[in-house]
Amino acid sequence: MKKTVLLIFLLFSLIISLKAWRVYSLARHAKRLKISVAKFKILSISLSPESNIVLSVSNYSSTPFSISQLQINIYSSKGILLASQNTPLATSFVAKANSNTPLPLSFTIDAQNIISALKDIGGLTSLAANYLTTGSYGLPITLKGFVVIANYQIPIDESLTV
Repeated sequence: MKKTVLLIFLLFSLIISLKAWRVYSLARHAKRLKISVAKFKILSISLSPESNIVLSVSNYSSTPFSISQLQINIYSSKGILLASQNTPLATSFVAKANSNTPLPLSFTIDAQNIISALKDIGGLTSLAANYLTTGSYGLPITLKGFVVIANYQIPIDESLTV
């Protein structure tokens, strides 16, 4: 009787430890998932309330991820909301191992906050000079939100310059 209880306990412990190892390895590999802005044009915004911004999901892991949900908000460097995602993902997608996946999403733009963020970096002349010399606008932003991978929610907090 003691042997069967011990065997059941060991089997149960093995199953729990395998599940814990999968969760640990998923969390470790998910840290290699980076979200960035692939295409963002200031001139295409033109003070309209909605704009398409192409995000890039970069998977630097050797594990492909099936992403079922993604929620991103774009903030200025001072923490002011610049854009919020309109609709959730229509379908899940797979971020292949060691690759970039472009993801066009629709965002609600707060034009007044974008104009004030542009004034903070030096106005339109600084914006035009940055764009002509480096090909980017020089606008520091922060992407905040979460991504759901295999029923695990992973927070996103990426600071970058577009």
